[in-house]
Amino acid sequence: MTEKLYYINAYLSEFDATVVSCEPRGEGFDVILDKTAFFPEEGGQYSDRGYIGSGRVEEVVLSDGIIHHYSDKPFKAGELVSCKIDFDERYEKMQCHSGEHILSGLIHELYGLNNVGFHLGAIEVTMDVDAPLTREQLDRVEELANEIIYKNVEITTEFPKAEELSSLEYRSKLELKDNVRIVRIGEYDACACCAPHVKYTGEIGCIKILDFAKLRGGIRIRITAGRRAMREFRELYTNAQAVSALLSVPKSDIKEGTERLLSALSEEKAAFSEYKLRRIAKEAEAMEYSSGNAVCVFEDAAMEELIAFANIATSKVGGALVLLSGTDGAYKYVISSASIDLRSIASDINKSLLGRGGGKPNMIQGSFASSLEEIKKYFN
Repeated sequence: MTEKLYYINAYLSEFDATVVSCEPRGEGFDVILDKTAFFPEEGGQYSDRGYIGSGRVEEVVLSDGIIHHYSDKPFKAGELVSCKIDFDERYEKMQCHSGEHILSGLIHELYGLNNVGFHLGAIEVTMDVDAPLTREQLDRVEELANEIIYKNVEITTEFPKAEELSSLEYRSKLELKDNVRIVRIGEYDACACCAPHVKYTGEIGCIKILDFAKLRGGIRIRITAGRRAMREFRELYTNAQAVSALLSVPKSDIKEGTERLLSALSEEKAAFSEYKLRRIAKEAEAMEYSSGNAVCVFEDAAMEELIAFANIATSKVGGALVLLSGTDGAYKYVISSASIDLRSIASDINKSLLGRGGGKPNMIQGSFASSLEEIKKYFN
């Protein structure tokens, strides 16, 4: 069993250990130490990273009580090695994980709901709750969570004896009996957890619920805290400044300024669509009569424009009017006729021209993956 130094001191970033074994693994090596401060991937949290000697460690895994460090350098059994974890990264995870405990404890206390899933990744932190909550409820939880942070409450850990567990109230996703580690946040929360945490809630700095989405009858909440929250805010503020400048409005009016812009763009888009329909209608009216089939190509016409053209020009064609928009291999089509049951031959058309689509006897629409030359050859 590897001695878990992170249980003793979550702030330990450098330590010496003895190599128990080192075996090849892929392009690197599986190193087992007699003790380690590296937290392995466990409890929804990705592992610490750092160095064993000069060997880079990017992944650490716990299996049957033994912690495996995957290093890019080999070591000899019995060798004494100096180790160092990337503590800045570890500390950010400690801030986020401790913040998640506060949120989960409050959600359980206020609404009787349970945390049923947790993921602390290199970029995103999510927690799953077993029933829905509103934005207003989450705002209330966030406000109270930050009040607990401001109070700078002490966070402690303990390993109660098996006979004591039955009388303790604590949160846990699993039924646990032996070697249970309880993380306490003052009087606010007690939860079974294996991960490192900050010593005082004030170290979290702040916690923010970013957004949430429905998930299997409950919700998945995306959060951030501490240094990550600062970076998130900095990025959002920078973007807000840029949008403010582009819209020529104060940052406080970005929402209203964006709504005005979108409304104006919508009106412009509608006016342009009407213009294009009028233009294509004139082209249809100017089309000369053809006794057979006719193929017309419009490079960037929308489907509604092709249909508008067909509604006017179909009567000017004795056979089928084939309207295309796009380029070779990616054509949208509308085919219309006043004399041919197009629905009865749509299957053959699509099969011959790598197409998909269908419709009514007098008009079908879809797409072709063929070239213009192949399409003209088929219809002419």
